[in-house]
Amino acid sequence: CAYPIKVVARTAPDLRHTLDDVFARLAGPAALSQVSERPSGQGNFVSITYVIEAQSEMQISALFQELKQCPSVVMVL
Repeated sequence: CAYPIKVVARTAPDLRHTLDDVFARLAGPAALSQVSERPSGQGNFVSITYVIEAQSEMQISALFQELKQCPSVVMVL
């Protein structure tokens, strides 16, 4: 089923590349086809929402754990 995952992070030059790698590895390349990005008002943070085709709770849990390990990531919803 389609499952949105929002990542809130501090703005960083390689942030999108890092997140794309995590999603492609754990959710497949199709996860990169439905992505929206929104910067904060002052540009210090960005929220990026990926819509994945979730296969299992274990897959979602693995994504959340890996995303939380990224240094710039503040929150995963």
